[in-house]
Amino acid sequence: MSPASTFARIVTHHRLALHAGVVLLVVAAVAVIALRLRFASDVLDLLPQHFQAVQAFKTFDREFSQARQLTIGLLDESGQCDLDGFTAHLGEELRKEPWVLRVLDQPPTEGAGAWDDVRTLALPMLLNLDDAEFDTAMQALAPVQVSIRIGKLHAGLVAGSPLAEAQMEHDPLGIIQPVVARLGSSFSMEQTRPLVSPDGTLHLVFARTNQPDLGARACRETMRQWDDFQKRAVASWAGPGPVPKILVTGRTPYVSELSGTMGGDVISTVAGSVILVSVVFFLGFRRWRPLLAIMQVLALCCLVAVALGTLVFRELNIITVGLCSILIGLGVDFGMMLYAVYEREREGGAGHEAAIAAAIRSQGRGVLFGALTSGAGFLCFLRSQSTGFEQLGVLIAFGVLCAGLFMATVFFAFVGERFRPRAHDWLWSAGERFVGFVDRAPRRYALLTALLLGAATVVAIAPVGRLQFDANPKSLEPQGSRAGTAMRTIQSRMPIAAEPVILLLHSRGPEDFHTGWTTLQNALTELVAAKHIRSAVTPAALAISPAQIARNTEKLRKIDLAAGRAALSAAMTQADASPDTLKGAFALFDALQTVARGDASPLDWRKALPPQSSWWFILDHFFSRDPNLAAAYVTPLATLTTLAEKEQLRADLEATKVPVQISGWSYTLQDLGPWAKGKLTELSGFMILFNIVLLIFLYRRWFPLFILMVSLALSIGALVTSLKLFGIPLNMFNVLAFPLVLGVGVDYGIYVAVAVRQEGDRRRNLATVVKPVLLSGLTTTCGFGSLGLADNPALKGLGVVCALGVAWCLLATLCFVLPAYVWRESRHRASLA
Repeated sequence: MSPASTFARIVTHHRLALHAGVVLLVVAAVAVIALRLRFASDVLDLLPQHFQAVQAFKTFDREFSQARQLTIGLLDESGQCDLDGFTAHLGEELRKEPWVLRVLDQPPTEGAGAWDDVRTLALPMLLNLDDAEFDTAMQALAPVQVSIRIGKLHAGLVAGSPLAEAQMEHDPLGIIQPVVARLGSSFSMEQTRPLVSPDGTLHLVFARTNQPDLGARACRETMRQWDDFQKRAVASWAGPGPVPKILVTGRTPYVSELSGTMGGDVISTVAGSVILVSVVFFLGFRRWRPLLAIMQVLALCCLVAVALGTLVFRELNIITVGLCSILIGLGVDFGMMLYAVYEREREGGAGHEAAIAAAIRSQGRGVLFGALTSGAGFLCFLRSQSTGFEQLGVLIAFGVLCAGLFMATVFFAFVGERFRPRAHDWLWSAGERFVGFVDRAPRRYALLTALLLGAATVVAIAPVGRLQFDANPKSLEPQGSRAGTAMRTIQSRMPIAAEPVILLLHSRGPEDFHTGWTTLQNALTELVAAKHIRSAVTPAALAISPAQIARNTEKLRKIDLAAGRAALSAAMTQADASPDTLKGAFALFDALQTVARGDASPLDWRKALPPQSSWWFILDHFFSRDPNLAAAYVTPLATLTTLAEKEQLRADLEATKVPVQISGWSYTLQDLGPWAKGKLTELSGFMILFNIVLLIFLYRRWFPLFILMVSLALSIGALVTSLKLFGIPLNMFNVLAFPLVLGVGVDYGIYVAVAVRQEGDRRRNLATVVKPVLLSGLTTTCGFGSLGLADNPALKGLGVVCALGVAWCLLATLCFVLPAYVWRESRHRASLA
């Protein structure tokens, strides 16, 4: 008994066993999904992971706590808002929120307790001074110098000097200000956290949230709390003028938007695919039962594919939401090819079992090879080096292979034995007339179609129009992204806030940390002076040397700090100064005495600085959770727009001899453009080679192989021309559509080749296959086209390009491949006669 007859017998006589097996498979798949499915919404997973810039970006995103910050922009577009007043109001209200850890709405040196934090940071910097500078600073703590300085400041106060008043309040001993000034050699507030735009129309407020992690659920909860807070803050504003426009951006809003659109994308793309595919199928077959059977099989395929994917991958990226709509468009092809033959056999008088056997015998081989070529097309994504697309490719390959298997078995168990012949099948009749029309002059029609498609290919190659390539990071955002719009608005109004080039430096320990950052700071200063870069900000001023701290601590033990403190107390009494005025100076003496006794806790600013301090917004900008990892930020002379500019900057930075990792959007994108174009060539070449090997095994003749490969080349040429004419840009991800088109488009030629070589009436065989090939092409186009309904731009672009490519492949198959095969087969039969 042949395999086709065996399958037909199993389906016909063991339906209950098949249904029981399906139920067990569904239960197992649902259990695996429920226990293991986790979604990752990190957009960086869509980028190629082998680039150092991408790896550095992921490290920065994971290790630096500023990823939990909200950047809030207050924009006065009318010129009538009280921006200062509303900024203060918003900051005050934010500090009351339990989900907000700290707020920056004014410079860290302003506000109550600001200088207490400054002194906390200044203490380790003071002990980190080199020998000569430390000796000079300690002279100011001598009793005589303390008395003289307090006396001078008192005299200045009596004379009404604002400078004396400020120094008496913030730095009465005169050693804090010089130490803090060293921060200016590394960074300034305007370079790290600017709060007001140059034209004064935009104020920024930064809020550090206490969300437990960076996952999608935590980000959505934080944004829910923000939306609730924003309504209350606006309602409670009682100041003059209207409320400014409130913008919010940052990693949390981005992830919240991406994950929030995920559910909508699943519903819209699957619903769109199901509706379009169902309409096409019903117009072609005018039957509901086989359509429902196909949808049941495809649902089973989706479940199994996702379950297998959760077993292979720890987390599934959000782009895998496109699985179902793509699989519906692809998998329905197999069902239609088989059902078209089954229907024709039943209408010819064959029984249920015989019709199933005939369908499997006629199209089983084509379905098998179609599943292999489509699956191989998606497995090409394993070479994309993009985690998200690798997962999408593997899951769809699983689903397509399952569809090929289940359509040849389970599908007919769902269809059942009941069959009602129809009086007239208009589409089959149209296909029969089309085949007869072509059969009269096949060579003429093949040449005419080749000429038209060849002209389109010439336009694709010729310098007519321009194929656009979009490497803008906006192409990764959901459509109408509020976070993306807010970011670009802030950057346009406040150029200093634009995305810089990030330098990450990993150190082996505290001393190596100090040495590395000191060296890098000096080198970057030279690059600025040489006008190779515009500016650079680093944490060098806070990179503490344990060896220098130890030497200075030893010196500190030999200083009579008690005498200096007593002199301060006496000078305070003599000047009749308030104890609150000099409390900072007394606190400094106490901290130095603590250090001199061997307790180094005041030197650890990570523990000594209060969690609510505004200085954390500056420090988190530079320091990660790992004490041996920190970041610097470089502003190039101009935004990087070419690979040559990026390589020149890399060469300048590597010339510093400090082993830094370099990243940043503008820097990373210069690698991604060539990568995308290289992958287009590599994966398309791989797919062409795979098709050739598979088709050699299938055809074992050179002519049908040659015709099919020519048709694919002409289809790709027509696709490129369509992209030019319609102005559809390629981006870093939809270039991956080309190998998919090669993998999916070849299927239709395989079905035609199998039909041409079948025994019996050639016209009838071709008429039987034309209908399902046409419907299959339309349903696949609909499946990919439904991705155009997605908000995720990577899915949308992939779907649109694939839909266009499959449509051209369908046209080339029916109007070029089929006539060419008929012409060749006619000549072959004539020669045999």
